[in-house]
Amino acid sequence: MRKHCKTALLTAAALVAASAMVAVALPALAQPASPTLSQATQEWLRAARLGPHAEPRFDVEALYAQAKKEGAVAVYSYSSRIHAIASTFEKQYPGIKVNAFDLDGAEIITKVLAEQRARNYQSDLIFLPEVATVKHLLMPRGMVFNYVPPDLITKIPRQYREPLLARQFSFRVVFYNSERHATPPVGNLWDLTQPEWKGRVMLPDPLKIPEYLSFLVTIAQRSGDMAKAHQQKYGDLRIAPGVEGAGYEWIRRLLANDLIIAPSTDAVTNAIGRTGQTAPPIGISAWSRVRDKIRAPALRFEPALAVDPVGAVSDIAILAIPAHAPHPAAAKLLIRWLMGDEKGGQGFTPFYIEGHLPTRVDVPPPPGMPLLHHLKVWDQDYDAIWKTSSRVRDFWIRHLR
Repeated sequence: MRKHCKTALLTAAALVAASAMVAVALPALAQPASPTLSQATQEWLRAARLGPHAEPRFDVEALYAQAKKEGAVAVYSYSSRIHAIASTFEKQYPGIKVNAFDLDGAEIITKVLAEQRARNYQSDLIFLPEVATVKHLLMPRGMVFNYVPPDLITKIPRQYREPLLARQFSFRVVFYNSERHATPPVGNLWDLTQPEWKGRVMLPDPLKIPEYLSFLVTIAQRSGDMAKAHQQKYGDLRIAPGVEGAGYEWIRRLLANDLIIAPSTDAVTNAIGRTGQTAPPIGISAWSRVRDKIRAPALRFEPALAVDPVGAVSDIAILAIPAHAPHPAAAKLLIRWLMGDEKGGQGFTPFYIEGHLPTRVDVPPPPGMPLLHHLKVWDQDYDAIWKTSSRVRDFWIRHLR
């Protein structure tokens, strides 16, 4: 019997809407339809100097003066590292209190929807990887707006600042125990479905963590590449009746191989990296979890980046300002701080580590991190995933056992 979160099936129905709001990374996004805005929203945009009314140049002193009058900024963030960023921002800009809320992406979407529908405007800034949901659900309803600091326009490629400002790339990779294995013990994603790894492969719960549902959707969409990878190592692929293609077949076999479904990304790397194991697990998690080895030096895990057909699946985290944010100047100032400086400093510091890449072209990769074009990486298609994530989620649920 596969070891998995006992609440997975119970929470699946409740998470149908949330898991459909899946975030994915794509080098270019089609522009969403322009929403029909209420008079009140148009007046707020004008007063906040957003949208067509945005300032043509970035004047940090003028923006700080406005933000100090507002006195606070509320940010909903998918990463707990927002608290460290809030501390440095408050030191840089005294007089502005950062109210930081560490929430998962689905919770952020749910809160913004509730606030906008109730006209109870509490949030000033959202920071999350649920790009498809923000683009397809919130933007067309005029519930969130993009803001790009004018001084960064020439430093961020258009596809990463329109229609939403992307802050950084993150990556999902295969990890292995580097104490037990001097080199990666797998070289192909299909290896994870083989008998020698039965009950020893880990994945964060895609019904709770949308980034891993989007990971599975990308695998499902890349059926041609997945079939070729199987052919190269194991010969012709036999797909089970009723299964759409090689990507879905990989998901089915992974589950059938007693996949361990973990509650979090660090649960995966902590289990893999524990020392003294004779048969440690292997698994898929966030590349940025390598930072945990600073906190816990005894952990021994490394990414396997040469895996076929792909070594890493990317996503991006975006920044957006909800409509009628009560502190728009402070939100814009915090966005600029979050984007950092040309050395990866300021508010980017907690993310300037192996496992992340900034979207700013003037910032070099963090130490130990290769450039994007040097990676064997798949980007994720926001628009296609918006259409197909529910199908992959339902396929996953059907094959849980």
